Amino acid sequence: MAYTGTTAAILSNYDEALKVFYLPAIQEQLNHDTYLADMLDVNEKDVSGKNATINCHYGRNQKGLGARADGGLLPDAGYQKFQTMIVPMRYNYGRVTISGPTIAATRDSKGAYAKAVETEIMGCVRDFQKEINRQLWGCGYGILGRWRSTGSGTSYTIQKLYRGNSVGGDGFGSAMGSRYLNTERPNAVPVVTSSLSGSGIITVDGTDIVVTAVTKGTTGFDTITVTDPSVSEAAGTYYVRPGNSRTTTTGTAAGYARLEMMGLRGIVTDTDLDEIAAFDGSDTGLAVNDPLQNLAVGTHDWWKAYVGTGNGTRYASQRPLEELEMQKAFDEVEEKAGVGYGPDMVLTTRALRREFYELQRADRRQPLKMELHGGLRDWKALDYNGIPLMVDNDAIDGEIYFLTSKDLQIYRMSDYDWMSKDGAILSRIANYDAYEAVLFRYAELGCERRNSQGVMVDLNYEN
Repeated sequence: MAYTGTTAAILSNYDEALKVFYLPAIQEQLNHDTYLADMLDVNEKDVSGKNATINCHYGRNQKGLGARADGGLLPDAGYQKFQTMIVPMRYNYGRVTISGPTIAATRDSKGAYAKAVETEIMGCVRDFQKEINRQLWGCGYGILGRWRSTGSGTSYTIQKLYRGNSVGGDGFGSAMGSRYLNTERPNAVPVVTSSLSGSGIITVDGTDIVVTAVTKGTTGFDTITVTDPSVSEAAGTYYVRPGNSRTTTTGTAAGYARLEMMGLRGIVTDTDLDEIAAFDGSDTGLAVNDPLQNLAVGTHDWWKAYVGTGNGTRYASQRPLEELEMQKAFDEVEEKAGVGYGPDMVLTTRALRREFYELQRADRRQPLKMELHGGLRDWKALDYNGIPLMVDNDAIDGEIYFLTSKDLQIYRMSDYDWMSKDGAILSRIANYDAYEAVLFRYAELGCERRNSQGVMVDLNYEN
């Protein structure tokens, strides 16, 4: 016989609060607090099944066109060229637990239960939002930072400079420092290391490295103090949240290691994804090629974004921001996307926004400002060629992105919701006097046209 006492009634109140009061607030806050997530969540398509399918138009009827003499043979018939692409779903979760005594302590007040869970629920919401926005700047492999040097123990040096590290290679994650390895939250941050072997195989260490302290460096490196897992990895090894990446072996399927949502670093580039993540000093990538949406750039040379580098090789050297180069990047994207179609958004860091502002000020110009009403809130931006130049907290150091947002799509199998298939949002944890609630979202960022996106890289900036 089911228990129908006070505690059971309070549990139903929790379910009501989580579903009716907190869920709409969660959806609203997740879409409001970060610019990139806000703007991309406007471009959403619901999908069924585990994958979304995109039919990409990449070629015109060139063969069927031509000029001929009177009575000449007509051109051979041609056709429009299409390519099918697959966007697999990614699954993100936020989990909270509430003890039985906490539930019992709120039984006398109908309104108390909302306050009792507010800290845990809203804290989970904020962390979920931050996690999603971080993923939208990555390449699916969960890179949080890179180890600068070999060694083991409790004190690890991580790369903070964009390039020029004396030990370890430059690449995505080498300028993140301790950005994502902070100790500001109540609990220490757990991470694991993921390294690339000489055979091009990713190995994810299974032991949590719990970050207990962070020392911000002033000479280009941060130091994190961790619990000692007796791990010794090569320079360039990257940090990843436990469970967000998987070990690969010879013959592993493309994309097997990637569990996070795709981000701009993986989309706005002219290489396959493995060359971004598995940096081993030569940027040779994984033993198994990992192309974006199953299209390898070596086979489909049109499946590339514009990448403006300093001397032709990414991460080879840095250069100052120049307006002519900035305009070139804009023009390259506009030529592919079409005038009036794209780019429609410029995204970068605050440091590079200051560099852009200084260029304007040096020429005695005052940058125009814009108020944006797209997405789910209002934003303020600088005007560049009539489109907004915005900053994002998770933007990549040294890079400016020129995006055609209409060709970037969130494919969604399920929006933010609570697990409740067993009839209740709060479920009892076996063998403990506690209950848990799990927030989830099944979605992935896909790209319909990669060549309508562009990026300037290797840019100097003042810290």
